[in-house]
Amino acid sequence: MRKWFLIWLLFSFSAISWSRTPTDTLHISDEYSLGLIIPDTVASRIVEINRLLSFAEQHLGTPYRYGGKKPGGFDCSGFVMYCFSRTQNMLLSPSATTYFKHGIKVHPNSARPGDIICFTGSNSRNRSIGHVGIVTEVTPTDIYFIHAAVHGGIRYDALSTNYYKTRFLQIQRVIF
Repeated sequence: MRKWFLIWLLFSFSAISWSRTPTDTLHISDEYSLGLIIPDTVASRIVEINRLLSFAEQHLGTPYRYGGKKPGGFDCSGFVMYCFSRTQNMLLSPSATTYFKHGIKVHPNSARPGDIICFTGSNSRNRSIGHVGIVTEVTPTDIYFIHAAVHGGIRYDALSTNYYKTRFLQIQRVIF
């Protein structure tokens, strides 16, 4: 399902183009030499997000390990940090509590695969970040993510489950 969404996203954005009036006289070669041609960042972003998600998926079932930052065992921030450093060459925090400092906060309605989803820790009344994961799929009714869970290790979950719905804090975008 995630792959179909990303294919749809690629085609939707490729339909967007810069328009010119009939009186414009610049040619493609002129635009290139003037630096007006913008590389297809949407397509390259989709490739990078797919690489991130495929890499993360390869670790499904890896056991949870408190403080774990390697494939032998991960905690939540260690898993997110490892995936982004290996696929995006980004150095993110080894601590979930500081993930609000990375990228920009986006509204859940604007979430997309590759974003970082942030939750409270086990105490839902403490409204600071204590758990993070990577958004894998966004549907009209739910947000799915991959993360390192204390029970189950690296696995997929949905924001709509009661446990995560009550602990949800924010979504951070780090791939632009």
